[in-house]
Amino acid sequence: MAVNHVRSKSSNGKRLVQSKLNINNETILKCPKCEMKYSPNSIDDVATHKKYHDLHINGRNWSQTWGIPIHDTTSSTIIATPSSSPFKTGKSVNNKNNERIVMIQENKPAEVKAMLEIMDIVNQELNAPQDENNFWRKPNAEHQGKAIVYIKDKKVVGAITVEVLKQHKCRWMIYETRTLVEHVRPQFTLGISRIWVCRAQRGKGIAEKLLDAARISAIPGQNVDKMKLAWSQPSDSGGKLAKKYNGVKHKSGHILIPCYL
Repeated sequence: MAVNHVRSKSSNGKRLVQSKLNINNETILKCPKCEMKYSPNSIDDVATHKKYHDLHINGRNWSQTWGIPIHDTTSSTIIATPSSSPFKTGKSVNNKNNERIVMIQENKPAEVKAMLEIMDIVNQELNAPQDENNFWRKPNAEHQGKAIVYIKDKKVVGAITVEVLKQHKCRWMIYETRTLVEHVRPQFTLGISRIWVCRAQRGKGIAEKLLDAARISAIPGQNVDKMKLAWSQPSDSGGKLAKKYNGVKHKSGHILIPCYL
């Protein structure tokens, strides 16, 4: 088996490396952006890669009629809803980019189906189980959890799912070592099961907006404090986000992150 590398520069000047594998005279490429392996000589492979690439890099198409706009109850503001929206309460945010945040309605099959497709992408990237959606997708799941998406230019570019926690699951995690603090049982309210932003939109504050939206809307009538929001086995990037968003410095000098089992 031979391995060659095709080098190119991305639009931001970073050097990209596209791996080319020759297996039994069949060329297999690995996309430097979405990391999918495919055969450029296979029509099916090329089509599959195109769809996979667009979903992971740019997000999923989303109907303007799907989801419930999320309001900031403290200021009567619809979070990131365009001025053209039929929902007139409050003020709009980022109108020029047509951005909004909406909550999935578990009794709307089309919304649930679309969200499950997004969760497939999320779980592939996080290497996480695909069967952890019941707490937000079941019609009777009103007080168990919610799924929320960030829409920009008619595409879902970010998503978060949160679940209502039971106290016995709550722990503190030491950020530097990723170990749990023993014999301490804190009480948190919401657990972040998944949080994701498509690759083209990372570093723009979307994750923080999703976290804020989840806090103010996941439990009807309750604005959850950010220190009552816990993380589930955060990835490296998730750990950095957790540290920034609601990590606390212990007297030992370590950073503690609220988490749950």
